[in-house]
Amino acid sequence: MPRCWCHQLVSTGMVLLFLLAGCGNAGNGPGLVQKTPTKTGPLETGSPFPTNTTTVTDDVSTVSFALHGGVTGTYTIHAALPTSKLRHGHREFTIDVAHAGISIFLAFYGYHGPGTYTLSEDINGGDVRIDFERESGKYTFWDLSLKPKAQCTLTITSDTPTRYVGIDRMRGAFSCPLLPSSNLDHPQQPVAVSNGHIDVAIIVES
Repeated sequence: MPRCWCHQLVSTGMVLLFLLAGCGNAGNGPGLVQKTPTKTGPLETGSPFPTNTTTVTDDVSTVSFALHGGVTGTYTIHAALPTSKLRHGHREFTIDVAHAGISIFLAFYGYHGPGTYTLSEDINGGDVRIDFERESGKYTFWDLSLKPKAQCTLTITSDTPTRYVGIDRMRGAFSCPLLPSSNLDHPQQPVAVSNGHIDVAIIVES
């Protein structure tokens, strides 16, 4: 009798061990242990706040143009701060951009929004002046006002407010068939201005 009881006890223990092992590996097959899948590949990163990488350019001005004649070349002037202005009920118009020894100035009275304007000293006080710095701080410049009958054409294609109060973004084009030279060394060498483009921040005053 004791031997039968021992044998039955051993058999029962083996059955229990087999059942426990089966429960621990259910669905894995015999002798396999399932691991949590590991994601491979590049790490994913994220931020709860999107980053705005757009460069703020509302206060930057750019004027470009080509010269032929006394000087020949293509020029671009960038300015980081607005210096151009609309005054006197937004009718007096001045574009004034300078950087690295070169500057351009356009002015006239009678601005009334986007459109095409003829600039002439004897019509509306119109002026276009281009200055080049020479050695020893001396300048050579070409100026529409040196020849009263000379004319330039300016087209304003857009004039829109920016996110800054009192600053507009103005875009357009200009050309001059002839700008007389101020340099006494070669007074007979004017320049023609072509492919002129403006994209400027302009201060809107009262």
